[in-house]
Amino acid sequence: MQKLRNDGGSGLVTIPKKYLERDGLFTEAGFPDEHRLIVDRLGRRTYLVRLTDGGSFQELHECEEIQRVAAQKMLEQGGFGEQAQAD
Repeated sequence: MQKLRNDGGSGLVTIPKKYLERDGLFTEAGFPDEHRLIVDRLGRRTYLVRLTDGGSFQELHECEEIQRVAAQKMLEQGGFGEQAQAD
């Protein structure tokens, strides 16, 4: 679990090295000087951090990961906002 720290009045949290390595952002050569990030507030106490790809980024609703979570939620609710019933 990560800790939220005060950084001059803003919240600061670190991303585990193993995740950065998995995405090729941290290598044996070290960590690149700078990456642009987008932080979206999805709801109460829920945030999404995304790295830009060469300075550009997809709109949130276009992100494959967000679409996957939304589709899973729809399936769990029977597709029409109702809780799925077992036969």
